[in-house]
Amino acid sequence: MSIIEVDAQACALCGMCAAVCPAGCIGSDAEGLPYEKDGASCIACGHCVAVCPHEALQNSKLPEEPELLVSQDRPTPEAMANLVLARRSVREFTSDPVDPAVLAGLLDVARRSPTAVNSQHVGWIACCDPARTRATATACAAWMKSSGLMPRYAERWDQGEEVVLRGAPAFVLAHAPADYGWGATDCAIALAALEFLAVTSGLGTCWAGLLTRGVANDLAVARAVQLPAGHVVHGGLMLGHPKYSYRAIPPRKPLSAIWL
Repeated sequence: MSIIEVDAQACALCGMCAAVCPAGCIGSDAEGLPYEKDGASCIACGHCVAVCPHEALQNSKLPEEPELLVSQDRPTPEAMANLVLARRSVREFTSDPVDPAVLAGLLDVARRSPTAVNSQHVGWIACCDPARTRATATACAAWMKSSGLMPRYAERWDQGEEVVLRGAPAFVLAHAPADYGWGATDCAIALAALEFLAVTSGLGTCWAGLLTRGVANDLAVARAVQLPAGHVVHGGLMLGHPKYSYRAIPPRKPLSAIWL
């Protein structure tokens, strides 16, 4: 069965679909009409369909979902720079809950983050229930105390300081199959995208390192977040509405770069 189907009447013979195919699945005949190469190893990235300005190409390996058209309006360099520079790790939240519909919308965008060979193995665990979030933090704190690995944090917890998720009303974790070699990278990319998306919805985030370690090292914590069998959590975020706003951008070390 053919993977690539071309509408010869609609095709403008521009060659863009063949040019952008990362797997080299598409060739052009003498007249410039695209065709599927023998033994094509399509990774279903969808570049060929997305780049065609005439909707002349279809790819049978792509999942069925409504077509999304890309806005040609781009954020200004100043706007993007401000988004990156003004992002803060938020550890103080209001009591306002996170709307599950809002978080679902953010995750639906973040799931489209790039993955190695378009494998799309990143899975999500999300919680917008403050009570469930607190229970998860409590399970992680119990692991910290029993393991003795982080006595300073365990002591702060015993003193009444919520150090695991900082009192955030919501959290997300990104996971991937344990035998997938690019899981850590793919999850980090997706979480970074989610972090910036959250800012645009008025949410603050902080990377949930303690919970990530707890899930990785304690079965009770992994069960608390319902981690699928055979999967590994590679990172997570606590989320909520920031209690404070920031006036300035903190100084950082100078740029360290090797220019070739």
